[in-house]
Amino acid sequence: MVKDPADNNRNPADNNRNPADGKEIRFLCAPLEGITGFPFRQIHHSMFPGIAAYYTPFLVANQTMKFKNKEMRDVLPENNAGVPTVPQILTNRADQFVHAVLRMQELGYREINLNLGCPMPMQVTKKRGAGFLADQDVLDRFFEETFQELEHAGLNVEETGTSEQCAGRIKADRENPAAGSVRVSVKTRIGLEDAAEADGLMKIFNRYPLSLIVIHARRGVDFYKGSPDLDTFGKMLEQSSHPVCYNGDLFTTEDIVRFTKRFPAVDFLMIGRGLLQNPALIREYKGGKPLQEEELRTYMQRLFEAYHSVISGDMNVMYKMKELWTYAGTQFTGADRFLKQIRKARSIESYEAAAAGVFREGQFHTKVL
Repeated sequence: MVKDPADNNRNPADNNRNPADGKEIRFLCAPLEGITGFPFRQIHHSMFPGIAAYYTPFLVANQTMKFKNKEMRDVLPENNAGVPTVPQILTNRADQFVHAVLRMQELGYREINLNLGCPMPMQVTKKRGAGFLADQDVLDRFFEETFQELEHAGLNVEETGTSEQCAGRIKADRENPAAGSVRVSVKTRIGLEDAAEADGLMKIFNRYPLSLIVIHARRGVDFYKGSPDLDTFGKMLEQSSHPVCYNGDLFTTEDIVRFTKRFPAVDFLMIGRGLLQNPALIREYKGGKPLQEEELRTYMQRLFEAYHSVISGDMNVMYKMKELWTYAGTQFTGADRFLKQIRKARSIESYEAAAAGVFREGQFHTKVL
């Protein structure tokens, strides 16, 4: 029997406290287009539990009011059973977003996330993702129309509260998957071109019953370059009447500890590239054993087999694995030759031979317990 995906917005870990400082953090997995689809979520969750929710790569809501087959497959309940999953929607139209919320709610999801952070030019020029941040009057009307239409549709939009109440709702989904109730969260940048846009954005967000504000502390035009703007993030945190989640350049346990010491009020952290580099990062932060070479080998092999079972064409499978290796390869020294062979592989056989070479010849960065 397939589990109701209402179970997919809960925290699977009862204890996220770092023994070093006692700080309780709830970790979210960032959506990374082309990488963090359901095969990744299933395998990472089974091998490295501790993520409160995995946010999906965005589904594009459009005038057809239909999603692509590939997008729908990624959020089907049977492909996310037992994995805490939050669908993310990309659009700049309230009617399209409401339709998407209703469709996801029908599938059993309790939280739906709006993408206001995608920096890719294709989306920005269409005033979607981070491009939507540039016209704050339009963004304000979008939210006003969205919540009016959700009310007219008979959906109860759960009000925001403290970070602890927000975390409690995530956990309560497991025990009470109530129909007719939904949460709307946003993932945003601090602005599109200017960090000064942040003040206006927070005024808009504060006017509506959003459940969580995930802030990637860069401008849209920054893409992933430079350092996150922690000063602007701090101002947005102070201004927010909603629970806030931080996102941006958390790659090591030291990064996490350094951030939580500066911002002790933040109870949610979203990590993307850091988890791709070290899938055991959350376990390590909580005092567990460091990533082991053999489990990384198993993890990469399971991902390869999972992609091979759901993706047509060997090259398409290898594109996924090549991208994953750009991150996982940072765990090794002395393996550059084989990592280059992975990037150039044109067949499954050449890919597998190169991956085996990484583990055979590379020096794995094992931390001392």
